[in-house]
Amino acid sequence: MVINLSRPASLTPKAFRHDVNGLRAWSVLAVVFYHFGIPGFGGGFAGVDVFFVISGFLMTAIIINGLELGKFSLWAFYLARARRIIPALIVLCVVLLIIGWLWLPTADYRVLAANAVTALTFVSNLKFWREAGYFDIASHENWLLHTWSLSLEWQFYILLPLGCILIWRWFGRRGVKFALIAAGVLSLALSFYASPRLPG
Repeated sequence: MVINLSRPASLTPKAFRHDVNGLRAWSVLAVVFYHFGIPGFGGGFAGVDVFFVISGFLMTAIIINGLELGKFSLWAFYLARARRIIPALIVLCVVLLIIGWLWLPTADYRVLAANAVTALTFVSNLKFWREAGYFDIASHENWLLHTWSLSLEWQFYILLPLGCILIWRWFGRRGVKFALIAAGVLSLALSFYASPRLPG
């Protein structure tokens, strides 16, 4: 099995999944309704979890299909993800920095600028986690708080294909399958353990 890590390849799913796309839309709506305080969506933030699961499912399919065909391009994978995320993120940060320049005191603007840097380098989840909980009052003033999910998603995009490539080379398709199942089970167990102990 030869894995091409430089030649771009078209690695799109065989058929568009309308069911998955619909579920993704519902997960986004759940989060939006939760933040607007619409009754019945008190646990709407769980839509973020659903969105992450969908993203993992789709990205894993792209990677595994590419590895099976021997046409997976790590560069093409990263570039496709960057095109979907980075331009909109840059626009958001620039607009907020302009508004902040006109609106915020100097100290608060410095905080905003630091947050913009961590958002654009996809480490804002780590910074915000160390500073305060998501539901803490201090977090309500963070204009870029929501970028924690983009940072986490980008970190996942970096690690998943690298892990799959290495395991595929050493253990083949069966090894990747076992590793993904094991990672899923461990992740679920960790969430059960950490949720009541590390809320927010």
